Amino acid sequence: MIQEQIKIHDHQTIELKLEFPISKITSRKDKYFVNIYLFLPYMLDVNKHNFSHKDFYDSLKTYIRLTTPFFLLQNIAKGKNSPYAILSESAKKFIASPDEKKKEDFDFQLKRFCSIFGTSLRHSTNHILNATINTDRKDLIDDFINQVQQIREAYKSLRPTINVSLKSNEVFDVYQLADEYQSLLVEKHVFILIDEFDNENEIIDKTQLTKLSDLVLEEMTYREEREYLSIAKTHSSNEDILYRSSQLKKFIESNLFLNTDTKKDGVFFEQIIFGFAAGIAMVFATAVAFASQLRFGNLTLPFFGILVVSYIFKDRIKELVRLNLNKRQYRYLYDFKTNIYDQKVKKIGALKESFLFVKHKHLSELILVARSKMRSTEISNESIGEKIIRYRNKINIFKNIVEEPDDFTGFTEILRLNISDFTKKMDDPEKEIFVRTKNGFKKSNAERVYHLNMVLTYSDRKNKKFRLYKLIVSKNGIKRIEPINFEKELT
Repeated sequence: MIQEQIKIHDHQTIELKLEFPISKITSRKDKYFVNIYLFLPYMLDVNKHNFSHKDFYDSLKTYIRLTTPFFLLQNIAKGKNSPYAILSESAKKFIASPDEKKKEDFDFQLKRFCSIFGTSLRHSTNHILNATINTDRKDLIDDFINQVQQIREAYKSLRPTINVSLKSNEVFDVYQLADEYQSLLVEKHVFILIDEFDNENEIIDKTQLTKLSDLVLEEMTYREEREYLSIAKTHSSNEDILYRSSQLKKFIESNLFLNTDTKKDGVFFEQIIFGFAAGIAMVFATAVAFASQLRFGNLTLPFFGILVVSYIFKDRIKELVRLNLNKRQYRYLYDFKTNIYDQKVKKIGALKESFLFVKHKHLSELILVARSKMRSTEISNESIGEKIIRYRNKINIFKNIVEEPDDFTGFTEILRLNISDFTKKMDDPEKEIFVRTKNGFKKSNAERVYHLNMVLTYSDRKNKKFRLYKLIVSKNGIKRIEPINFEKELT
């Protein structure tokens, strides 16, 4: 089933990550459908006249890549089929008899190892942060530190194997880039934990904070010894560090990148609609011409006047029919189609997407039920006049595209929607109010927020699921995202 994650990317952007798995049944293509309904308060003054298709797609960024295989941290460097074992074997084969094919395989396995490590670090960090029992959290932190150290030591042990005398040892250069990238990954996730727990003495003890700090210092010292460039300095803007980190990330994740080709969808049907509208208008004009000719004859002034009037109506009828049919087309067809190719330019899937303002009367019963669930904290008439945006996705993953299932588990689509067009007409983010005190009253600032409600539905061939989120937003941007429990599930 589709997996989703939603978070605040920056103060004006929400990020939705969707993972579309590939089924074990490869005799047919996998189909997935995603619908996002965004309910906007009427006071934001966002409608189809001032927020067009172009405005929406300008505010939306879409990224498509392969989904990284998931391993627990403890399994990355243990076992004969672990990512480390596969990487080590690939390195030994290349060094034993270097050729281009073995070099490409090592490059792929190295980047795969780093991607798996990064994903596992993220999952482990989130697991620690979500732990609610102190003893569990302490055990998880100890395990995290030990497992990270074991993985790093295992990777470092490959250095003598790869650092050999070759005419052009590009493999060793790549090894060092991956080494630096892993070190930065560890530092990033450990700092997330330190930042969360540093001022919470009742959650973890100082000994564990010291262990986390020591792990970061160990990685910093290691990068200095290896003369890597990603060393932050005091009294410096350190802009080169962020740039270096970004370039390393792009280099390592290049094996997950997919080539895409986007074009407008439904062009053929659009031309049919235009032709049909022109045909109806032509039938009207021809019928009027025949009727007036029979009534007034050829080359008469009344016949000429009627022809002029019929031409005017013909043009208007053509435009009205075209607009009406085009409006209906948007409900069923898509705006864009993106063909997805692997790095060998083999077509492995397709994505279709569309955007539309919809009315309450066109919503399905289940969407209306989901929306009513979100009104528990609203005044009953708050939703009157609200505008509803629907964005939908259709993903096709073609059959027989996987040779090594562990290397490809599906697509990951990342959607980043900038909501600045929704916030520009909001009132000031703060307002003075009076609060009661022991001695009377005093002035205080209250934050003014708006609630943007989002219903997310996604489905495969068998199941359909709903996710509800309330976006708490002010003129300054997104404050938080609150999930709402909604148990409705179709099977």
